[in-house]
Amino acid sequence: MRLSYYRRPLFLLLALYAAGLYVFRDRVLRPPAGLPFPLPRAGVLVTGRVAEYPAAARGGWRFALETSRVGGRPLAAGLMVYARSTGGASYGDTVSFLADLSAARGADVPGGLDWAEYLSRRGIAAEAAAVDLGVVRPANPLVRLARAVRERSLAAFSAALPPAEAGVFGGVVLGEKRAVPPDLKEAFRDSGAMHLLVASGSNVGFVVAVVYFLCSRLGLRRRWAGLAALALAGLYVLAAGLEAPLVRAYLMFSAGLAAWLLGRESGAFHALTAAALLILLFSPRSLFDAGFQMSFLAAYGLTAGMGAWGSRLKLKGPAGWAAGLLAVSFFAQLFLYPLLAAYFHRISLVSPLSNMALVPASAAAMGLGFLLAALSWAGPVFGWLGAAAGFFMDAFIRTVRFFAGLPWAAVSVTEPSAAFIAGAFALAFAAAHAPLLGFRRPRLYAAAAAGLALMAAGPLRSALAPAPRQGALLFGDSDTRSALLRSRSGGLCLLNPGVDGRKLALAVLDRGEKDLEAVLLSSLERRDYAGLAELAGQVRVKRVLLPYGPRPEGLRLALAALEKGGTEVTALWPGEPGPGGAVCGWDGYPAGYSGRGDRYSWTVGALKFSRGGARAELGAETAEAARGAVVPIGAPL
Repeated sequence: MRLSYYRRPLFLLLALYAAGLYVFRDRVLRPPAGLPFPLPRAGVLVTGRVAEYPAAARGGWRFALETSRVGGRPLAAGLMVYARSTGGASYGDTVSFLADLSAARGADVPGGLDWAEYLSRRGIAAEAAAVDLGVVRPANPLVRLARAVRERSLAAFSAALPPAEAGVFGGVVLGEKRAVPPDLKEAFRDSGAMHLLVASGSNVGFVVAVVYFLCSRLGLRRRWAGLAALALAGLYVLAAGLEAPLVRAYLMFSAGLAAWLLGRESGAFHALTAAALLILLFSPRSLFDAGFQMSFLAAYGLTAGMGAWGSRLKLKGPAGWAAGLLAVSFFAQLFLYPLLAAYFHRISLVSPLSNMALVPASAAAMGLGFLLAALSWAGPVFGWLGAAAGFFMDAFIRTVRFFAGLPWAAVSVTEPSAAFIAGAFALAFAAAHAPLLGFRRPRLYAAAAAGLALMAAGPLRSALAPAPRQGALLFGDSDTRSALLRSRSGGLCLLNPGVDGRKLALAVLDRGEKDLEAVLLSSLERRDYAGLAELAGQVRVKRVLLPYGPRPEGLRLALAALEKGGTEVTALWPGEPGPGGAVCGWDGYPAGYSGRGDRYSWTVGALKFSRGGARAELGAETAEAARGAVVPIGAPL
């Protein structure tokens, strides 16, 4: 690895092209062409090609569809299909069905996943609900072979292992992590091992290495062994769903093989550059996809970091082995931290250590997974292998949970500024390239200082800026009405934490806060407090205000845990003002609760939650906060 690599034409072309995509991102991310009729619309005949492997969702199946005809007219558009039954259809098949079309919903919670925007970035114009699908034309033989490999592998995992272990095997081997239980996904996230549930470059490298070794043992020449390895690796990539990390790795291996066959200089950095450029040429939208960004930045950090530091880590014995594993784990994560903060507001602090154990173990899991799939017909041998795989995966999951359960294993972080992200990348660049920049040369320390200065600029600017103006956002799900309020002093308050607590915590962190001044409950019904305990596990809640009355067991336990952590819990009668005569320092606050009987209502300034929180209104404006609706009310938050 040399600094001159950054001056080579291929890298400069990639940098200029990516910069152009960013500058003209409004055109690149232009919303897909709308359907030629207003939505919603029922009973529309749709024909198109299944563009991804169907996944279980909503009691049926979900997949993206590339349409060829809609309503009897030729139309190329993208649809997200929800079908009660696939009728045997899968990736690559052309299908036809009657569908009810509707627009996708927005974010359920401020700062959460905006499903409509996410689909728009993928070029998907609407959602389609169907009962059954009819296959008009099956996929080509190669795609059908890849599908058979995938289905046989997942069936083998399910037959040999309990659901959780089978789900993890599906994630490690094929990137199919939807069967992994939510709590186990959180453990993978907090341990810094979530990337192991996504089929990645290591999987492709494993397939290439195994096939190349077997072909060599059979006496094939290196050229033919390499081509056979790439052919079977391509089949694997197709079976795993053509995810960005797999395509990137496959293109890198292909570029390296092509350079070797042509007698040209090859290297991981050049192959990575060529793979990124090729993907962006065919799919410019990928530049703005989190999966693409994280895949290439992890590969870049590993390539650049180990290329610069590798010669300095050649220690002998166990110390050298441990240092090498730690360096690989560190550089693979180094450039991901800014993205993890920006996209997920949570960073694993134990990831460099956990991956030293879990990454090698995942390689063994891939080997076991491929053996399970290949020997699913072998009767007793399959049973013995399944028992061994179950024992291994149980230990693997226990290790994940151990690292996730360590104190300060992961921390929640607020929304980083653009300056902070730029500074973090500059600091990561300086750390990865320190031997090349020169430990005795000022440019290394200038780069590090510039990164630190940029990282400090964002928080400093926020600290000196005036407090944000008061404002409110109304949102909710099918039966909960909630609101985020910005107080006069600049703090945040939350009414009715009845939706998913993790989403609520992300909403708070997304607004640059790690504390809530107060949480207010419209009633003692579960719909208004269901997410309180999980919310309080990720952000600090200073005060809870709620009505008098018998507290349900779930609420009682959540409040007891909060009080133990220093939260002030205050019960109020209807008409009684909050502590200090105000709630959240809201201007014009007249009273705490109003209403009769158990149908309490909050009145905070002009914002009113009436009918026990079933209705939300602000002055003359009224918003029935329904699922998928985030309604801005008043000044910006």
